[in-house]
Amino acid sequence: MSIKAGCAGLSLLLILTGVAHAEIEINPQGWRFPSLITSAKEMIRVSDRTPLIAGKETILKGYRKMDGTHFMTFEIEGRVFGVLMDTDGKPPFEYSIMDTDGDGKFESKFSSGPDSKESGYVPQWIIDYYYSKHPDLKNPSGEKKAAAPNLTSAPRPEAAPTPPPKVVKPPKEVLSQPNP
Repeated sequence: MSIKAGCAGLSLLLILTGVAHAEIEINPQGWRFPSLITSAKEMIRVSDRTPLIAGKETILKGYRKMDGTHFMTFEIEGRVFGVLMDTDGKPPFEYSIMDTDGDGKFESKFSSGPDSKESGYVPQWIIDYYYSKHPDLKNPSGEKKAAAPNLTSAPRPEAAPTPPPKVVKPPKEVLSQPNP
């Protein structure tokens, strides 16, 4: 494929997905994902984000950080693929980050102006993952592809072997005390 054809394809994709007026930045190491642990969950709702999966397939979860700013995650079948970010504490969201290839890194950042109707899109890897979890359904995108890599099953970096922890038995007097 020529570069010109690739650029035309990307432009068409952006127009069709509603991010035509957005600025896109790519960070191969991934953009920083907000902390879910230190944020308060404020809302959960279900949305229909792609015509390639019937019904409302995307779970949106809204969070508020301690500093008053907000973010919203997008997930299908337990896999988060996008995050809308608010940096000033008031609408609209200023940018979004997305895992466009299913590797667990949110390498694409879509920045938009206040007039933009950015709605994001559902990447193909998450659609393929959905249909891999539902083999009884036919994937309208064509042949089913392999599921996205599972980050929890990735091999851990090799480290020096650690000895097993010592088993410590509590004294009999401690064991005989009532449990509060």
